[in-house]
Amino acid sequence: MEIPYTVTARPDTGLWNAKIGVWLFLASEVMLFGGLFSSYIFLRLGADYFWPIHELNVKMGCFNTAVLIGSSVTIVMAWAGVKMRNYKMYFWNLLITILCAFLFLTVKFFEYKSKIEHYGVVLKDGTILLGHQPEEGYRYKFNADSVTLNFKEADPPYFMRFATKPAGEHGGAHDEHGSAPAEILPIETVKFKTESGKETTLAPADFQALKSEAKAAKKDSLKLTPVQPLAFHAKPSKLASHSEKSLAFLDGTLIEGKLVSDKMELHVDVIDTRAAPDADKSMAWAIFKDAGWKKAFDESREEHLKKFNETHPGQDPMKSDHYLREALRFEVHGETPAAHEAKHKEGVGFFDDMPWAEHHYPTVEIEGKDIQRWSNFLPKWNTYYAIYFTITGLHGAHVLAGALVMLYFLVFNSRWFKTDPEHLANRVETGGLFWHFVDLVWIFLFPLLYLL
Repeated sequence: MEIPYTVTARPDTGLWNAKIGVWLFLASEVMLFGGLFSSYIFLRLGADYFWPIHELNVKMGCFNTAVLIGSSVTIVMAWAGVKMRNYKMYFWNLLITILCAFLFLTVKFFEYKSKIEHYGVVLKDGTILLGHQPEEGYRYKFNADSVTLNFKEADPPYFMRFATKPAGEHGGAHDEHGSAPAEILPIETVKFKTESGKETTLAPADFQALKSEAKAAKKDSLKLTPVQPLAFHAKPSKLASHSEKSLAFLDGTLIEGKLVSDKMELHVDVIDTRAAPDADKSMAWAIFKDAGWKKAFDESREEHLKKFNETHPGQDPMKSDHYLREALRFEVHGETPAAHEAKHKEGVGFFDDMPWAEHHYPTVEIEGKDIQRWSNFLPKWNTYYAIYFTITGLHGAHVLAGALVMLYFLVFNSRWFKTDPEHLANRVETGGLFWHFVDLVWIFLFPLLYLL
């Protein structure tokens, strides 16, 4: 039995079934994205912090905009190819549309990757340092005197992944002046003494034996002492708590001893002093130590103030978000003040802000006591990135869905070109309507997130 109005139009509406269906679907999509756009606007208007301005890569956004606009043309040409019974025109234009979709997603992948690898550290005075963490990153360095196992939850393969030799020992962790990762000790080589003086390891077989002995003695925990000096280098995310004398891992294991280092290393590319009470007394200048960076900041601020006064005479610069962003958010372009100054005079290259570009930034050590909070640029960093990932991620899912539908048309429905060309034309047209909507959403997204 043939389904009516799949090719011919309904007499009451003048439309065929799929076209009515896709318009109803797009109406619901308009409400979905309309709600998200409205949320963005209200969140920006009500933000209680300096809203990020021009923090996304505009060049990558422009490129993706051109890609989607081009794909809007090729999807129409593919439909026209079916209507004109020109198979090559249909095939190649539809293929180009699919390739454009995957090119868009590839660019988006690199953009997301650059955000995930970029970190922000909020200091106690409100100053924000942005940059990338070296391989060592942020780890607590702790010399262990004893290890207490909770047999109900203890997982030796988990916490022993962070066992190292103490700092300064041959082959062990580097001292505070190095940033190379510590050498992790194999679980089978680390020996402990029980309270009775018996030597053992925490390898699976030995741990099961300890667990059986504790169960027989009706004990829920066991305290072990390292035979050789032992340290743990653990990231904060792997710990339940820490203090000067103990580390508690997420599996309930308690390490007692002495905290050697609570510092984060960061390759800093931006110093944002907008939220600090006094930019001249920001904690950043003590962390950087080299007075040349404060001098470079002062010169940059004076330069932007001069430009603002020339272009906006009589206006208060402290009431301009764009001035504050340019003058108090200092972008670092070199590993030393001299290298930064040379790069500043030379000018930033067109591709220098691309994720794959090689950069050299100053490395600083930030004491844990000076850190208010830190995170990479994921939704938890701030509201802006939360809605950025929500809207662009949802849009990316639509791009992927549209690409897969068009790929289905190309691979499985192309045979209809000869047997039922009007049915194929209708399918390509409905797919094209969805694709134009996806492009239109991006046309609104790009200026809203990237330019304004």
